[in-house]
Amino acid sequence: MAIRLLNALVGIWLFATSFMWPHTPAQKTVTIVAAILTFVLAILAHFTPVARSLNACVAILLFVMSTMSLPTFRLATLWNNTAVAVIILVISLVDDGSETVRHGRDVYGRD
Repeated sequence: MAIRLLNALVGIWLFATSFMWPHTPAQKTVTIVAAILTFVLAILAHFTPVARSLNACVAILLFVMSTMSLPTFRLATLWNNTAVAVIILVISLVDDGSETVRHGRDVYGRD
């Protein structure tokens, strides 16, 4: 549960930073879309493990688009998107246990 919450908070942070400092229009679009997808997939990861894999894809696309493909106004935007992409990727790769173990832990508080 904590991993999904952290992932959702990272999505909120990414969305907020898209308005905190200047982005190129393409960068802003990529950042907002990645933020929304990260948040939604963090919620969906509670129900299906496929959402974590999709979240890893979002992280990779964010990294590639923000660092290699799109121009940037500020270096802070580049570093923020890079750091967030790495954080999302790490979070999505952390194994939270099998679905049966996760269900028992979330519903009944068992280990």
